[in-house]
Amino acid sequence: MLDLSSGYHQNILVCLPQDLHTFYAYWDFTPPRMQTLVDFFQQVRPDMKLALRLYRRDVSLPDREVVLAEPGPGGSYFSNLDEGAVYHLELGARSPAGEFVVFSRTKDIQLQPVKPAELAGESPPSPGLMLNWTISLENHSPSSNFNWS
Repeated sequence: MLDLSSGYHQNILVCLPQDLHTFYAYWDFTPPRMQTLVDFFQQVRPDMKLALRLYRRDVSLPDREVVLAEPGPGGSYFSNLDEGAVYHLELGARSPAGEFVVFSRTKDIQLQPVKPAELAGESPPSPGLMLNWTISLENHSPSSNFNWS
């Protein structure tokens, strides 16, 4: 879970469900990671901007995209989502020509109601509002196209 006592500087992407149609995404980076991002955007691809995009699994194009003004901590609400649909977030870089380089991708996110039996611990948790959607960017999935090191 996000350790707030360390001054917030962690390489992390957190998805917080608000209701069955909305979640809030928050991201933060350590100073060394921030420098890696700044170097990438200044030296490697100055035409690109940091972006967060939301994908719905059953659709081939991104559902929503937020282009960030600068590499740094921030957050964004994603609302009017379809109940029961499966989504994932991608943090990466967007070029003016539409190219997207994926830095990190979350696991699947599904907003669905939690049944009372699950709250009482009678069955395994569902992928609903009870999940911990804190994704450490240190342990990015093999689907990432960019090495954070």
